[in-house]
Amino acid sequence: MLPALLVGGALVGGFAFVRTTVDGADRSAPTTVWAETRGKPAKDPAGPIGRGRADTELTRKLLPVPPGYQLGPDIGEYGNDTELSAGQAIKMMKDAGAGYPGAARQEVYKEIDGMGIEGLALRSYRLSGAYFVADVSLLALKDAEAARRWYAVKSQRPGARKGPVIEGREHSSCFVEPGSEVDGVEAVSCVAYEGEIAVAVLVQGMEPVNKATLAELVKGQLDHLASSGRSV
Repeated sequence: MLPALLVGGALVGGFAFVRTTVDGADRSAPTTVWAETRGKPAKDPAGPIGRGRADTELTRKLLPVPPGYQLGPDIGEYGNDTELSAGQAIKMMKDAGAGYPGAARQEVYKEIDGMGIEGLALRSYRLSGAYFVADVSLLALKDAEAARRWYAVKSQRPGARKGPVIEGREHSSCFVEPGSEVDGVEAVSCVAYEGEIAVAVLVQGMEPVNKATLAELVKGQLDHLASSGRSV
């Protein structure tokens, strides 16, 4: 499996991904397009809220669990469907940068403090019948300009292999994470923004990750966000 922190660009712009090992993942089944349903989803840890929580303004902006998916494994210690306050989000990102050398760490901390973070919503998705796990993170910032600056930094990945293009979404970029191809597993990350919300998606799956499946999932999240989080 991949390391818990994908260092390759994860902290650039002050935003970190934290993953846990995907226990018992089915690595033998082929990845399929997300709109195709392979039977009934397994029982989700969230109980009856099978499409994900929607009890706050920010969690309503997360893509409801699509047909053919179920809630995925925990994202670090934060569960698979949660919202963090501004203080909790800042602490999470600073903890992720704690291993940096002193001067670099202070620069990262300064950057995080200046982002105007207002909250963070996290949800993981697992495609039924395939090893395809996606972490989606929505970072609420003080205004659209802050989100644009975040994206401008995060979308610059010199030397990284380009991932899929998200159709109709100019402000989105995807990259195959360098060094992620371990034991037949690959990781692809995407970043985007919509208004004052910065969007980050990390997908792990069998190498190569099904790029059409990834692109459709990301586009679904961005379309949902553009509709102001209304049910789609």
